[in-house]
Amino acid sequence: MSNQHIVIGTAGHIDHGKTTLIKGLTGIETDTTAEEKRRGVSINLGFAYLDLPDGQRIGIVDVPGHERFVKNMLAGVAGINLVLLVIDANEGIMPQTREHLDILQLLGVKDFIVVLTKVGTVEEDLRQLVVEDIRETLSHTALADAPLIETDAVLGIGMAALKSEIYRRVTSIEKSLNESEPRLNIDRVFSVKGHGTIVTGTLIDGSLKVGADLVVYPSAKKTKIRSIQVHESAQEEAFAGQRTALNLTKLSLGDLKRGDVITVKNNVTPTWMIDVKLRALPSAERPLGLWNRVHIHLGTKEVLGRVVPLGAADIPPGGEGYVQLRLEEQVAVKQGDHLILRSYSPTVTIAGGIVLEANAEKHRRYNQDILESLHVKESGDFNLVLLDYLNKQAGFVTAKTMADYLNTSSLKINQSLETLLAKKKVVQVNQTFISSCQLKEISSAIYELLQDYHQKFPLRSGMSLEEVRSRFELRQREVEAILLLLEGQGVVKRSQGSIKLASFSVIFSAEQQAIKKRIETTLLEAGLAPPSLAELLANDPAATAVLETLVGDSVYYLNQETVIHMTVYHSALAQVQSFLAAHGTMTLGEFRDMMHTSRKYSKMFLEHLDELNVTKRLEDSRVLVEYEGLSMRKVME
Repeated sequence: MSNQHIVIGTAGHIDHGKTTLIKGLTGIETDTTAEEKRRGVSINLGFAYLDLPDGQRIGIVDVPGHERFVKNMLAGVAGINLVLLVIDANEGIMPQTREHLDILQLLGVKDFIVVLTKVGTVEEDLRQLVVEDIRETLSHTALADAPLIETDAVLGIGMAALKSEIYRRVTSIEKSLNESEPRLNIDRVFSVKGHGTIVTGTLIDGSLKVGADLVVYPSAKKTKIRSIQVHESAQEEAFAGQRTALNLTKLSLGDLKRGDVITVKNNVTPTWMIDVKLRALPSAERPLGLWNRVHIHLGTKEVLGRVVPLGAADIPPGGEGYVQLRLEEQVAVKQGDHLILRSYSPTVTIAGGIVLEANAEKHRRYNQDILESLHVKESGDFNLVLLDYLNKQAGFVTAKTMADYLNTSSLKINQSLETLLAKKKVVQVNQTFISSCQLKEISSAIYELLQDYHQKFPLRSGMSLEEVRSRFELRQREVEAILLLLEGQGVVKRSQGSIKLASFSVIFSAEQQAIKKRIETTLLEAGLAPPSLAELLANDPAATAVLETLVGDSVYYLNQETVIHMTVYHSALAQVQSFLAAHGTMTLGEFRDMMHTSRKYSKMFLEHLDELNVTKRLEDSRVLVEYEGLSMRKVME
């Protein structure tokens, strides 16, 4: 039995027998509203399920066929794996059949079964003519090789053969590992007395569990799952591909509408613009030109928007091209989602396509970099797609973030990263990644920043690390990672709280050299009883400038007001570590006597080591942090 959860959809002209066919297959009546029963027309989406011989239960969506309800049909197509194209043997292919077929192909549906209905009501000669016409009409479409099953649900003709073909096709549908975060496009919202707000839709990504915290986009309203139903049965978890009903907390009917997306926090970002690749139908009456207003169907949402062709003046009927869609409402989509465009008036299907950039920014129509990026995203070469994505990120990215944004599995991401790392197109730091191109750009920017700093302040030993970090729109740990890489490459060198180019060195004048010698001699002779900064510098601006160059080299700051010679610092630190390693604890008095200094400077030095996490104060004594950890482990054991 397959673990793949399959949804089958029906498509076809009004009154061609879709609902009757589903009832014959499943025993379930999908025309549920009084209006639908009265008019004999499916208005809203109908749902059923079919149990296959291997025990697998597949969902079935009965989508409306009347022209007025095409937008409901579009909502139903989201998440469908296999389509039954239903054609009445009495009428053959009709206008709505063609539009449904156009929509399905534009949405990328590839698996079809052609179902000829009501065959028991026509003469053999007419039936044969209809079959020949169907084959001729479909010969240049994705259905050219689709099986054709002749049925009559009322008389029971061909139903066993149809079920057998459905089983064969379902088991042959390519299995995919869906590790993405959960995402469900809402197609219905209603309430049930005693339960509250219910939404339904096909879970197109990931899985959902009872109790999960979710967010509704684009409104960003928060909710939680109270209960889940799949095929009218209560479940603890729903999986990608399943028709799912969710009972939600905290939300009323007014908080939700069809077209909203339910997912986890930050999985999608609402946007006013998307970049897409469009294919216009040959039947379109005119080219898709600049600022054309259109109806856009994304998942289960319909929104109005304007067309901005990219790299060309327009997209002619039957042509293809890139466009940016400027939307009149925000949508929440992902790269790879399919969409349909219908003309503003009269409302007919004119084009379809795929989202290449789900959170686009406004850009020039003939921007070559943008066009090349869209071409890469369309190419299908996933290594190039991933590299293009990383090249546009400001810093380091985790594999999970990549998988979520690109709407693919972590397995595919990791395989691509292995290739890119081997080709040195990507650099890894811990569990994060950055493109070599981005790393080079940021590294060059850091190099130029330090070079400018050295030219402006030739007597300063380096730029403050905090100032370097603040110049880049990166998290502190990301800048730190880049600096570590540059330090390892010998490009930069760090000292106490500052950083400089490794090639940079301060060149002193004779006067400055004399000041340097005085400062270093004074501090070295003073040991752990240094003069105050005011005494050391004597309000001399030249001395202040020279001191700044010595910090991290021959001078060490204990605090903002006190500096000591670097040799004194390292000697004192080594004696503290040696004493504590031998005795376990050290009092302030023991340190004072060992270093032949005052209580004031002893206290100052030990508190500084506490701040550095070298030592830790326990009552009136100090212990090495490492020593304390060992002692604690021994006690634990």
